[in-house]
Amino acid sequence: MTSQLDLGSSIPAARTAVGQRTATSRVVHLVGSLPKDLAPDQRTRMQWVLDRSGGARLSAVPCDDDPSWIIEYLRSRAQVPAFEVVRDGECADYADIPVYRVRQGHRLTIEDVSLGRPEEVYRAVTTWRELGGPAALPPVQASVPSPLDLAMFTLGDPPRVLRHFPVFERMIATEVAEIAHRHGPGEVVLQLESPVVLYLLHRAPRPARSAIAHLLAHQLARVIVSAPRSARWTLHLCYGDLGHVSLFGPEDLGPAVLVANALAAHLRTYGRRMPTVHIPMAHGDQPPLVDAAAYAPLHGLARGIGVIAGCVDERQPELSAKALSFAETALGQRVVGVAAACGHGRRTPTEAAFNIELARLLAGS
Repeated sequence: MTSQLDLGSSIPAARTAVGQRTATSRVVHLVGSLPKDLAPDQRTRMQWVLDRSGGARLSAVPCDDDPSWIIEYLRSRAQVPAFEVVRDGECADYADIPVYRVRQGHRLTIEDVSLGRPEEVYRAVTTWRELGGPAALPPVQASVPSPLDLAMFTLGDPPRVLRHFPVFERMIATEVAEIAHRHGPGEVVLQLESPVVLYLLHRAPRPARSAIAHLLAHQLARVIVSAPRSARWTLHLCYGDLGHVSLFGPEDLGPAVLVANALAAHLRTYGRRMPTVHIPMAHGDQPPLVDAAAYAPLHGLARGIGVIAGCVDERQPELSAKALSFAETALGQRVVGVAAACGHGRRTPTEAAFNIELARLLAGS
């Protein structure tokens, strides 16, 4: 990996690696979180993104207030009377996450597990309007965790997760519907996020992966159809990024293709469009996959599914460009956009700025 001191040389190298901008540039997708060291007010954070986009076509403007929101959510469950702590934790790594159970005699409600996303998105859209709104800017991007992910992170134990998953699902569906009814597709694009999907497929025996992918895709589809048909969605698949370390290291992109194809099939039965899929091609602090064979499964992606290549690693511009080339060769067509493998919340502002600059170059290559 390139050292911190070498970051300044990455962009000239990237310009050589990716060539010149074309008239049909891919979009730049900012996955969600921004560096925690930026000013805390949302207007400043949004303006920081816009100032660094440099004329690139952004898919959306991220609005997450807190790059560690899932950590704060888990910690805050200790203050909710519905829960009692099974195992305490400081979220230093994946083995240090607090785990809860529902207090005996309590019937879990959606208020007990609420995220408060509608209020957060409303504040973000208000700020976005002040900065130019729909006349000048792409829509606000609102992150939506998969209810299965949220239940697993909160409850840990599979039997507890299965017992209480419907409450998490109803909460997410309620908040998504409220956001979509309040804000039109020109104002907000919803991003459904799930590291658990790829983690479970990674752990599953290969012969069982197709069936498991359909089960996991079914719960993702139910979230998407909880919003009006007019709502715009992106699917963000992920390997986890706690402490900028992934839950696992992928062998290839086969599991991502399995779940994307399964989701497209489920959404067809509902008469819904398949969202664009962000497929991570790097993981944690590790660079993009460098073996062309790892990208070969993309050849089996169902036609019509747009892909955002999560290949942008500011420390490895040449590998990032290779990963983009491998992905498009396997797909047989250009990707819709480029992005980092996960959000910028575990990067410094300097690292994030270089990542956005490299994304701009790759988008126009």
